[in-house]
Amino acid sequence: MQIMETTSAAAASQSLQPPGRIAGAGAWAGPEMAAHPERWIWRLSDSEIAEIDAAVAAFKATGTPMEAISEDTFVLPTLKPKVMRVLDELLEGRGFIMVRGFPVEKYLSRNDLAGAAIAYLGLGRHFGSLRSSNGKGHLLGHVRDLGMDIKDGNTRFYQTNRRLEYHTDSVDIVGLLCLHAAKAGGESFIVSSMTVYNEILKRRPDLLPAAFTPFPTDRRGEVPAGMKPYFEIPIFNWYAGKLSAIYLRHYIEEAQKRFPDAPRLTPQQYEVMDLIDTLVNDPSLHLQMAFEPGDMQFLHNHQILHSRNDFENWPEPERARHLLRLWMAPPQGRPLPEVFAPRYGSVTPGDRGGIIVPGTMLTVALQAN
Repeated sequence: MQIMETTSAAAASQSLQPPGRIAGAGAWAGPEMAAHPERWIWRLSDSEIAEIDAAVAAFKATGTPMEAISEDTFVLPTLKPKVMRVLDELLEGRGFIMVRGFPVEKYLSRNDLAGAAIAYLGLGRHFGSLRSSNGKGHLLGHVRDLGMDIKDGNTRFYQTNRRLEYHTDSVDIVGLLCLHAAKAGGESFIVSSMTVYNEILKRRPDLLPAAFTPFPTDRRGEVPAGMKPYFEIPIFNWYAGKLSAIYLRHYIEEAQKRFPDAPRLTPQQYEVMDLIDTLVNDPSLHLQMAFEPGDMQFLHNHQILHSRNDFENWPEPERARHLLRLWMAPPQGRPLPEVFAPRYGSVTPGDRGGIIVPGTMLTVALQAN
């Protein structure tokens, strides 16, 4: 839960910005988390794995398309309460968790990628509705180097082996399941955007107002009907007593280059982005973790920024670094201001986020394309 260090709740509800520091479990520092992995790593037990395996088999037996997976068709009779506690930790606590020990190699060794995908989709479906993570309508995304160039205005970082800048995805919760790790590199980095806000407040409070002004951001060619090829939203948004962040600097700067009609950024906006980039890359603030096959990482985008190192792939294509991605919208999600609607499609909890463009058909694709 976010806790405001202030004496006037009434004043907070009327402020464009939080009236003070953000306190609570969501405002963490990386070294403390690294020292206590038991706080954020859920190691699946044998009985928990068996329950997931049984749910996969039962779902397959129904013949239901993976796109239609639900809590009723992927039943977790004893795990459900724990999954709900994890969801509460994502939404109201630290904002992240790593689920470790899912036997993905067992599924892959018997050429059952569909089974691994069903397990992942089913678990994610208990967190919320599944959202399309690209204009093709993929409910199950593939994070894999496709040899594409980020300089292409229609390319997104997950299609390359490039280091990802710290960013948020356009949905409440993002999940990653590791199928194959890289030969070298590819480590994940996360940082609390609440802690980043607190550091700006401490070091350069004069720059904070700029972070609450709209930043035009490139849609990378995935443009919803009737929308501009960019959307405008502040990096930080204070609404209904909660601070939320949305940020990807590369796409902000690309909007300045590619779209002459996009409002020009001010010197203060550039300066606050420079400070944010300094802070997120500070080892005293961020947390580094390496993916192992079977790891599932879940992040609450409104309070976590995430990044990834450059990586080197194995020479064999079948061993290439490959992660599956889910975007999820929980019905218990926080209130969001209307400024999110042009990007999220809606601000209704449980029915927001994702990318829908003309011709999008929701699908579960088992191959990266």
